[in-house]
Amino acid sequence: DSYRIGTLLELSRAMAIRLAEQNLRVRVCVQGSMGVGIFTGVPKQLNGVSTLLQRMDWESEPGEPNEGMVGDYINFGFVGKDHVVDFEKGEGDTPDTQQDDAFIIICPQNMIGLESSIHGPLSEMVDAAGDRPVILLNPDLTDKVSAQGQQSVRGRQQRLDFSDSFETIYQFQNIYFSGTSYFPILGSVVKLGPLEPWVAHQRRDLVDNGGEVYLPIYSSETVPENEVIMA
Repeated sequence: DSYRIGTLLELSRAMAIRLAEQNLRVRVCVQGSMGVGIFTGVPKQLNGVSTLLQRMDWESEPGEPNEGMVGDYINFGFVGKDHVVDFEKGEGDTPDTQQDDAFIIICPQNMIGLESSIHGPLSEMVDAAGDRPVILLNPDLTDKVSAQGQQSVRGRQQRLDFSDSFETIYQFQNIYFSGTSYFPILGSVVKLGPLEPWVAHQRRDLVDNGGEVYLPIYSSETVPENEVIMA
C-alpha cells in the first residue's frame, strides 16, 4: 500500500517550501465538507488532514530556518474559488494583499452523489486561478457510483474532460492483484518528471530469501497497459 497520509503531508510541505524558496506564494488546500443535510462530510482518508497540515512543524517560528514563511509565502485553505486570493491594492495604511502564485491540493476525491463531487468546486477553483499552476497531489477524480447511478450518468463526459485536462508530472503506483486477500506487490509503474518516460517494473524475489528487486521491463511515452506489465 503506497497511501500514507503522513508521507503525503510531508511531501506537500517539501513542495510548498521549495516553491516559497523561489519567491512564490503557495496555498496548500484540503477539500472541505461536501454533501447535503445529514449526508454532509469529508472522505474518510481526509478526516482531520486540514488540522494536521497546519500543526506540522514548518520551522517558521522566529529563529528557525523558514522564519515567517507560514502566513506570508505559505498559506492554507480549502478547495473552491473562494480560496483563491488575488492581488488587491491596500488603501491608506492597509498593506497590499498579495496574490497566491501556486496551489497544492492534497488528495482531492469524490464521494457518492452529485452534491459530493469534487469536480464542481475544483473546476471553479482552477478557473479562478487562471494561468497559475494548480498541483493535485494523489488525486482520485473518478466517479463514485451510487445505487441511483447519479455520478455514472449526469455530466459524466464533462467530468472526464476536466479530469483529463490535468497532466501527470510525477507518479509512483504499485501493481497488484486486487482480488486477493493480502495484495501481493507484483511491480510498479513510475514517471519521474514531466519530461521523463513511463517505466514499468516487475518485482522479482532474490534466491535464499535475499530480498527483492524491481527490474525495468518496459518504457513508453504513455502509461503502459496492464497486459504489458503482467506479460
